[in-house]
Amino acid sequence: MEAKQQRLADLQDQSKDARYYAEFTDEDLLAQCLLFFFAGFEIISSSLCFLTHELCLNTAVQDRLFEEILSIHQELNGQPLNYDKLTKMKYLDMVVLEGLRKWPPALSTDRECCADIDLCDETGQRLFAARKGDVLQIPIFALHRDPGNFQDPESFDPERFAEDRKVESGVFLPFGVGPRNCIGKRMALMEIKCIVYQLVLNFRLMPAAKTTRNMLENIRGHGLKPKDGFWLKFEPRR
Repeated sequence: MEAKQQRLADLQDQSKDARYYAEFTDEDLLAQCLLFFFAGFEIISSSLCFLTHELCLNTAVQDRLFEEILSIHQELNGQPLNYDKLTKMKYLDMVVLEGLRKWPPALSTDRECCADIDLCDETGQRLFAARKGDVLQIPIFALHRDPGNFQDPESFDPERFAEDRKVESGVFLPFGVGPRNCIGKRMALMEIKCIVYQLVLNFRLMPAAKTTRNMLENIRGHGLKPKDGFWLKFEPRR
């Protein structure tokens, strides 16, 4: 609660500062709308590829997800998927979040330090110092794969995000954190869920002959892009 109040106070102070004040034209707003689609294309595509890869290798997860999706499909009774039904699928939400944990769309993010900080050990010895104005790199991928944050981090386990299991604040950052997190977060999550819904409803995802079992051995470059691509089979359910 105190953090939220401080954030509101900061926004109030910034609103009085000419450096933070700007008027948006229709062209500015249109540009931001287009950015949602174009900048998010690769993120959505990559996240879906990794998630379907995990589903084809984890058949128990895929089967449980299909049961939930089929139940919603029957409730819709021929009507198109809507927002209310989408948010009702709790296991789909867990599966998508676990996919973003294991394969985050961004390997890292950065933040500007707003105050002098000294990081010390239990004896008081300084381990690290950051000064106001320093730009700090936050290793999202490393946080998501740290056994101290997630038990058995290499496994694909949607139960990590069950309602009765709380994820510690600051260790799950697929879209960043705070007031400057990804502006397209909600849209991206909705897109991914809608596409996964249709894929799993209509197809069984299965490994192909070229499917790579250990994707980490096959990653290249700064982003999470497998050297040999994604390979899986889509078997129609009906």
